[in-house]
Amino acid sequence: MSIQPLRWLSSACVVAYYHSAYRVRGWGTLPSEAAGPKLLVANHQHEIEAAIIVSDLTLRARIWRHPIFTVSSRRMWEPGFFAERIPWLSPFFRSVNAGWLFGALGMQPIENELNARPFVSIAYTLVQQHGDLETDKVFLEPARARLPATVRTLKDLLGAKHFSAGRMRVKLTEISPSYRKEILELTRAQIDADLAHFENLQRSGATIFLTPEGSYSGDGKMQRFRGALSRLAPSAQIWVIGISYDPFVGRRLSLLYRIVPASRSLPLEAQIKRTRPVTTSALLGAWLQAHPVRQFSRQDAHAAVDTALRDLPGSLFVDPELRRNPIAMADRALDGLLRLRIAIRHGDGYRLAETRRHPQFPRTADIVEYQANFQRETLEGAGAPG
Repeated sequence: MSIQPLRWLSSACVVAYYHSAYRVRGWGTLPSEAAGPKLLVANHQHEIEAAIIVSDLTLRARIWRHPIFTVSSRRMWEPGFFAERIPWLSPFFRSVNAGWLFGALGMQPIENELNARPFVSIAYTLVQQHGDLETDKVFLEPARARLPATVRTLKDLLGAKHFSAGRMRVKLTEISPSYRKEILELTRAQIDADLAHFENLQRSGATIFLTPEGSYSGDGKMQRFRGALSRLAPSAQIWVIGISYDPFVGRRLSLLYRIVPASRSLPLEAQIKRTRPVTTSALLGAWLQAHPVRQFSRQDAHAAVDTALRDLPGSLFVDPELRRNPIAMADRALDGLLRLRIAIRHGDGYRLAETRRHPQFPRTADIVEYQANFQRETLEGAGAPG
């Protein structure tokens, strides 16, 4: 019990920070002290989800005695995780490993990047095994060509001077064969140990939060579920968590989630898709993707959102703010598109810009297409045509 005060304080601090940095809303909750292991299965779009939702559910469901454990990326247990994701903290956290904090929150690591990782992750792993090594002995020429000339050893990648370069991704096929083989062997052994750890937690009656896609989506489409789900699902009560974002509405990124008990008679992928809250950004994005070049007016956007809302299957859950006032929400989304320069003024109306990136989704080339794909799959989950 000695760690419990730290866990409660950590959860409260995480909730306070994320609720100030993001707009977080949730529907549904867990029983506070239900017996037996539970597996919370969610879709994955952003790396903030585990910390936000687990801490939020912990406080809302008053789960004080036992943490909700998360299956979280092992990158979070490497130096610089905070510095990369919270830029204003970068000077102070570039060499800090915050794994102890994530562990206090109930997060547990697993390797989820099997084909490519940041340079710094490869460097961190090999330095632990061998000490410092020259980069030209570790990385093949295509990878070395992307690094600054001043990066000569692995410890150069771990230093503050090359912090940004170290966060670039390198494919395992770009690593020299001997070290590639070693990293693959270490990865396989680590995954087996990690899964065994989660199975032990489950046998003890734990609640575990899992995003079985492994890495988050870059295009709005749900990815293939991976092996951890098949190992953990058979002996647990399963709850599905549908997560959506409303990236065009408001200056703070809006995260919406909904948790419901799973049905054993339907595929989990479909259940998650239909559980996700429908957002203004998804409806407007789907319409804009279908009309990518023509000029449109504010009234066109109003009509598009209003019509899409009325055509939704009744089984889908709609953001209550959107349900109450679709015109006002369409206006907020259009204002956000202009602020983000995803849409631009054109004559008496608007049109989409050539570049449609969102700063909170760095791996996404076109956030409008992302939202359209997301809405199409939500409709598929409800059994409706996309």
